[in-house]
Amino acid sequence: MSDFGLCYSGIARLILTGPSILGSTDLIHTLEEVKGLGFYPSTSTFVVALVAKKCMSKKLWDEKVDTFKKWGWSDEDIVEAFRRQPHCMLTSIDKINSVMSFWVDQLGWDATLIVKRPNVLGSSLERRIIPRSAVLQYLLKKGLLKKKASITIAIVVSEKLFLERCINCYKEESSYLLKLYAEKLNVAHASDKTDLI
Repeated sequence: MSDFGLCYSGIARLILTGPSILGSTDLIHTLEEVKGLGFYPSTSTFVVALVAKKCMSKKLWDEKVDTFKKWGWSDEDIVEAFRRQPHCMLTSIDKINSVMSFWVDQLGWDATLIVKRPNVLGSSLERRIIPRSAVLQYLLKKGLLKKKASITIAIVVSEKLFLERCINCYKEESSYLLKLYAEKLNVAHASDKTDLI
């Protein structure tokens, strides 16, 4: 089960155990802390933020903060990313390091770009980030990507939008881009099948 699933089941147990726990000082403190970070109780992100803060030990939270800092994020970056997508703190340290290592060490991209779209961290490295970044790198190399284009948006948008915005709109290059993208996806699917053997 993922960190997120484990935390969600933990919050469910918390709710089911009764009003004595729900009214506990510790939970009230966490509720206030989450509200203080700018989350509104009526939103779904509030629940995710509460789950992240309540179900994770302080030690693990601090380890994740240190992991982000290792990749160049500041305290402000971490808070901003958490506000935008609280799921990012439910991502395992191994997954954070894998995505950041590919993003920074292999692609040469700035890790702080992910602050604005932290849901990149929840994307599959093999089935989404690697294939899409191959297309983006080609477009950047050829000078075809608009200067203000966000590479993080291209990672997280739907398949349909990605094909429209990053492949099909480049008429002269589209057949090559589609082939490149398909090759990278095939590698990911072949790896998935190997893992099942």
